[in-house]
Amino acid sequence: MPTTRSDAAGPPAAAPLAPIVFVLLLLASVAALLVAQKLKHDPPLINANAIWMPNSGAFDPQRTPATFSFQTSYNDRVTVSIVSTHSARTVAVLARNYMVHGYRRTKKFSWNGRTAAGTLAAAGAYVVAVHFERLQRTPTIPEVRFDLRYAT
Repeated sequence: MPTTRSDAAGPPAAAPLAPIVFVLLLLASVAALLVAQKLKHDPPLINANAIWMPNSGAFDPQRTPATFSFQTSYNDRVTVSIVSTHSARTVAVLARNYMVHGYRRTKKFSWNGRTAAGTLAAAGAYVVAVHFERLQRTPTIPEVRFDLRYAT
């Protein structure tokens, strides 16, 4: 009569997957927390204290140009553009290769409602986009939105 062995002579048992999955999920959670903290502490590209005139948002560029300035936390070269909210196209470039210095207000930029071709821009909504060369990011200034209207 053959005897069976009860000792561990066979192949080793596979390690349970639950502890390994738990450790991987724990490491992923810690990494996500660290990334979230870094993003929370990075200063915004454009500070929220942009100023511009006219304050109402609506303006007739044939009567008065719109002016604005902004502040950033970074030192970088920027391109300041006017972008149509309807088509998302750049209609005018107000400054190229302009050097901004961290925590200093920029000069006042002025837009007379004209496109790059020199014609009056169509009535509608426009925003200011600022392209940061070194950072390769292009945010808009949330407080500066032009509602272009012409007197009839």
